[in-house]
Amino acid sequence: MSGDALLRQNARSTERLRALVARLDGADLDRSLGGGWTVAYALAHLAFWDVRQHVALQGYARGEGFPAEDKAVNDTLETVAPMLSAGATGPEAVRGAALVDATVARLSDEQRAALVVEGLDWAIERWRHREDHIAQIEAVLP
Repeated sequence: MSGDALLRQNARSTERLRALVARLDGADLDRSLGGGWTVAYALAHLAFWDVRQHVALQGYARGEGFPAEDKAVNDTLETVAPMLSAGATGPEAVRGAALVDATVARLSDEQRAALVVEGLDWAIERWRHREDHIAQIEAVLP
């Protein structure tokens, strides 16, 4: 995927997320997605992973390499997420999306290409992860 196409896809998914969050109410945030997940938890999950990639990509841009993922993170997040305000998860998911989108946009074409070659395309193609969870959330809304 070309750099411009990638940036457009990320921006589109951020706007879809923003529009979705704007129409959610408290009852929507509490809706079950199955597997113990709620809409609020899915939004917290999105916020976390977009901010995580934002931080990781900033280090990568400084030449620090891209950090490995800790496989325990998702399980840890499931334990910590209920402590978060459900109402804050949507705005934070949008904020995280905008942060990582801006970070990806600041990377050079060469840096983005190197990430793809290294098998880290998911770190810059944030739209894929967002679209999965947006669809999951939309499927349970009335």
